[in-house]
Amino acid sequence: MRAVTQSTVRSFDLAQPASRTFNDTYVGALCVLLGGYAIVGKTFAYIGVPPLYIGEILLVVGLLTFVRSGCWLASVATPASRMLLVLIAWVVLRTVPYIGTYGPDALRDSVIITYGVFCFIVIGLLLEDPGRLDRALASYHAFIRVYALIGGGCAALSLSKMLIPGTSLQVIDLSPGAIATHLAGAAAFAILGLGRFSRFWVAMLLISMVMVTSSRGAMLACIVAIFASAILGGRIRQLLPVLGFAAVALMVASLLDINVHIAPEGRVIGPDQIIEGFKSILGVSDASNYEATKEFRTRWWSTIQDYTFNGPYFWTGKGFGVNIAMEDGYQLWAITEGLRSPHNGSMTILARAGVPGFLLWVALCGTWFTMLIRSMLLAQRRNESRWAKIFIWLACYGAAIIIEASFNVSLEGPMVGIWFWCLFGFGIGASMMFRTGLISEHASGERQREG
Repeated sequence: MRAVTQSTVRSFDLAQPASRTFNDTYVGALCVLLGGYAIVGKTFAYIGVPPLYIGEILLVVGLLTFVRSGCWLASVATPASRMLLVLIAWVVLRTVPYIGTYGPDALRDSVIITYGVFCFIVIGLLLEDPGRLDRALASYHAFIRVYALIGGGCAALSLSKMLIPGTSLQVIDLSPGAIATHLAGAAAFAILGLGRFSRFWVAMLLISMVMVTSSRGAMLACIVAIFASAILGGRIRQLLPVLGFAAVALMVASLLDINVHIAPEGRVIGPDQIIEGFKSILGVSDASNYEATKEFRTRWWSTIQDYTFNGPYFWTGKGFGVNIAMEDGYQLWAITEGLRSPHNGSMTILARAGVPGFLLWVALCGTWFTMLIRSMLLAQRRNESRWAKIFIWLACYGAAIIIEASFNVSLEGPMVGIWFWCLFGFGIGASMMFRTGLISEHASGERQREG
């Protein structure tokens, strides 16, 4: 893999400037896309002309940049990328037969995996110009400086369901869980010392987290990202003062009974919510809103497991396009909540792509995390601490998204799905660059200081 990657990327040191300029412009557009999804959400996703919305437009243009990069062979040089290619092929096979029957719904349902094409686009862009890694990290640093301050406000505006005048679109339409994944990534980035942040920023990050962790998945995503980054990065000592401050603030708020009721959701923001969230994760909560959704999910997941692992849909699943909620007997949820798939990305894949698709998905995630951990350990042995922190951050960010997607419909849409697959490609590209010596830590640090 090393020889293939080095020869492929080095051959593009002589690429035409116009090619690099076009691809650099696309990188900027992709960053805008991801920022729009994270801040505005579904409203931003509707930009475009049906069925080609902004995400699909950037996907098509991204394929052109991928071709121009010339890094086709290198992009599939890792086990993770090859496994993803097989999984995409399997999903396409389970989608094509249903396009005639379900039309755009079949394509829409398949994006949970087919958005994985963004992974290869990102790998190609990184390998074509390794300097893009530092520029991407600098852009992300600037993004989370703002996002930590406005994340809670975005959640509040989304819950208010305020409409854009003259339209049926909300000003901001984001699930708290989606916001929580980005706040979790920001927290891991800060804990690992990949950027400098003020105490005010940390306080606002904590407030935003409290405002969005009104669900089991969102809270667990934040907890895992925070503690995993602190433990793997050896930053427990630096985290303790923040945890102490948070604990004191929680106690004071509890004593003063500071709780904000969210009318549309019937939930509460404040210490009661935090306590019930922890109890729910431990399985001892008596709050009806947590237990009702837990019972609904577990019943549906059991139904899916029965007709796949033990039933007639073992090899094929029910395909992409069919409304799983209606087919599985959850018509009430399909009608009242507009659900098409269960509140779990892995269960969605199992139900639609069968056991082969599910096993490919599990193996893909395991391979990706293993690759990042191995790269982290190698970086630590080489005393390249910045590289090690980058790999830990990527693993924690990816874990936060997968955890949240295990409790909500997240990967099935572009707002979280495209973020996830871009992050997936960034992890593969960064690992390849580190292992093949395409960019040294010294050179990376110099670029960061110059920026």
